[in-house]
Amino acid sequence: MSDPDFEFRYKAFGLNIASNFLLEGLLPADGEPEVYIREGKVRVDMPGPPGSYGYTLVGDDGFAFRVKDIGTFLVMGGTQILAERTEGCEPGAHVLFILGTCMGVLLFQRGLLPVHGSALALEGKHMIVTGHSGAGKSTLTAALIQRGCAFLADDIAALQEDENGEPWIMPAFPRQKLWRDTAEQIFGSVDSLERIPGIRDKYHVSMDSGFIEAPRRLDALFELSTHLGAEVIVSEVKGPDKLMAVLRNIYRSEFVELRGKQGEHFMRCSALAARIRVFHIERPENGFTVDEQIKDIVHKLSGL
Repeated sequence: MSDPDFEFRYKAFGLNIASNFLLEGLLPADGEPEVYIREGKVRVDMPGPPGSYGYTLVGDDGFAFRVKDIGTFLVMGGTQILAERTEGCEPGAHVLFILGTCMGVLLFQRGLLPVHGSALALEGKHMIVTGHSGAGKSTLTAALIQRGCAFLADDIAALQEDENGEPWIMPAFPRQKLWRDTAEQIFGSVDSLERIPGIRDKYHVSMDSGFIEAPRRLDALFELSTHLGAEVIVSEVKGPDKLMAVLRNIYRSEFVELRGKQGEHFMRCSALAARIRVFHIERPENGFTVDEQIKDIVHKLSGL
């Protein structure tokens, strides 16, 4: 591939990216491209009926997947992402999968560890807020940002170990994704926000300031869940449960299993769990309790 074919240059997850189409919301590159993203024909035999969801390994270090009504994607060797949009796909809708699943797989291929969560700075510490879908992590993250917390990543927090094994968060890009109800709770309305193509009632929130552009050492992981009680409960996770909390919040961990790398992955997550503090936040299933959650997080971070 010749560089002139790739007009657009960006930086995300510590990587310089060249693309042959516009990717809004990313920062400009500051060096030679390490990753190439382009639109084109994906010539891979995909399993399953045409148009259905499917995925397959390609060669020694490639992964292809298909998303119904969106397109087919190929990620190769930690350096290339190829996207073929399905006819009728809303313009730009495939970008969500390029910066999501494709990037998660590419990070694995390059030796980084993607955690499914948002990374922020608070009280001089750096943390990842994670949890299952619907737990409220996007609401909590948005509330923290509204209160002045600096921000490193939304949805995928990429970790890179240094020569001493310390985990560092590689900044992603200054954008957060929020569902309409969450955005309205935080901002009052979605009138000033950009709807994400291909998804009804989900919006981009741009970080005009407060985005951290340099790697930061990860101090803590906060896993959010709901319960039927009336109080916010924050407790430290220790022992085997600490490792399990790390393992269940890795982004697209099924790619590890598909490649048969479970043993290596387990050891890596064990090393990560040994170097950070892990906390569990249980919030009431009903009600808006982000103020209490933030108060408890501040208290826990102040003790690190």
